[in-house]
Amino acid sequence: MHKKYFALASLGLIAITLFGYKVWIERGVDSMGLTEVEDGDAQFWLMQGSPNNRLTPCVVYYHFDQPLDEGLIRYRLEDLTSSYKMFQRNVVEIRGLPYWQAANVDWDKNFWILDPDEDIEAARLQAEHAVSKASELGSGLPLFRVFLSSDRKQLIFVWHHVISDLEGMFNKHAKHLFLEAGERTQFGYQISNAAGADTATESADPQAPNPFTELYGSERSIGFSGTDYEVSRFELPMGDRELFELGRDAKLPMSDIFSFIALRATTIYEEKNDNQLPRPLISPISLRTSSLSMDEGNNRAIKAFPFVFPLEPVDAMHMRILNLQPTASSYDTAGSLMRFARRIPIFEPTLRRMAMPDFISNYFPLADDTLFVDGAKLIGHTLRVPMVPYERTKFAWSNYDGEVQLFLHTDPKLIDQALMVSAFLHASDEVLTYLSARSGVQN
Repeated sequence: MHKKYFALASLGLIAITLFGYKVWIERGVDSMGLTEVEDGDAQFWLMQGSPNNRLTPCVVYYHFDQPLDEGLIRYRLEDLTSSYKMFQRNVVEIRGLPYWQAANVDWDKNFWILDPDEDIEAARLQAEHAVSKASELGSGLPLFRVFLSSDRKQLIFVWHHVISDLEGMFNKHAKHLFLEAGERTQFGYQISNAAGADTATESADPQAPNPFTELYGSERSIGFSGTDYEVSRFELPMGDRELFELGRDAKLPMSDIFSFIALRATTIYEEKNDNQLPRPLISPISLRTSSLSMDEGNNRAIKAFPFVFPLEPVDAMHMRILNLQPTASSYDTAGSLMRFARRIPIFEPTLRRMAMPDFISNYFPLADDTLFVDGAKLIGHTLRVPMVPYERTKFAWSNYDGEVQLFLHTDPKLIDQALMVSAFLHASDEVLTYLSARSGVQN
């Protein structure tokens, strides 16, 4: 009995100590003028570091048909960064947890023009590391960098995911860099599921291995570190409006067509691959809704793919996609768990190993029509999207000026890039052929 009371008293003392420690930290933080990064954003900062040592910056390259006026670009960047608090702060870490502090833009360091002998990729890599590093108290730059190529035909914007996702940043660039007053695209904001709930679908093989058992019983391969992943760019053979019409006939928004292709590509890849890695975990697919009036493009519905899936006929996989039901966002929950793990470091590697998917498909629409900066026409763009710990491949989809692009991100240590490219080309041909034939029969 005495042991029981002693144990309860010990637990109570621990709880009181932790509470007192929390109050002490909060008072100290308040006195320094810091603000705790909220859970939904904090996860993008806390994903960094060991055991994977990956960083989570975002990068967009804008390619123009003629040189940009550097004075005009500087003026529009100043308008952009003065309009949002996200460009006027950085992150400091207190006991391993992220806090916002005010930071001033230094236009000699946040924006520069490359010399002819400077390498764009080296500058990009340097900027990625700079925005991913915690600042010292009372110092440091805001978490973005912008630079122009020496010929002024490329504008590269680098920022950390903790301040914005890609869609939220596209909204701000459209408004302040390209002076677009309306919505950028009609294709990125479809979150309704038009399919009936009673549609039939095949279930996964009941004899397939349990992914949770595999993760508990083995170490997942870590793969690349930093931002050392590879990106390949592809154009789909049909434009956004044609793809939209096919999707409408199949009760699939464009974002679900992309999920369809990604699911089939990863399935084909895993069937052909003999690397002996555990069967993959497939990410939730984020279908976003946003507008220029919103500060962040974070409203989303999530459709979870099966953890283990068979290689099945295309029409059966179509039924599987139709039956995936939207659920609530899990960003805040994930951020809260990551914050908890950072306080008790022994849990952090296990949480990452269990929670992070192997493959992710996301859709980041840029614009339906042509964008300009003064007289310079935007002729294309390139994306580098953060890959989370343990992620092997990311399917980052976009559309611009009527065309649809895939930026295929692959882990060079864990993924056979040639095989994944082959699987994607095969899958996209199968899915688009199936949707075209289905639409032709219906019409």
